[in-house]
Amino acid sequence: MTPHSLEDIIATLHAAQEDCAQHEKKYNMLSAQFFKLYSQGLLDDDGLNFDFVDWAGAYKTLLNCLREYENRIKDFSMTDQLSRLRNHALVH
Repeated sequence: MTPHSLEDIIATLHAAQEDCAQHEKKYNMLSAQFFKLYSQGLLDDDGLNFDFVDWAGAYKTLLNCLREYENRIKDFSMTDQLSRLRNHALVH
């Protein structure tokens, strides 16, 4: 993932979460379990189930965004994080 603002990372994360949630409801399976099966090639879809391709992509995006977010916030001290939160709350 290329460097983005925290706001961009969070927006992308939320979009990926929503996409995963739709698939989870449709297939009655959590994304982590689906992705484990998908990654191991245990889903007999021959690459033709675009829902699975979309779901796997959304889940990869979700994981990448979480990793990027964690990498970004580890550079902030707890005081910095609290200050950012308070400042944002005052604006909105």
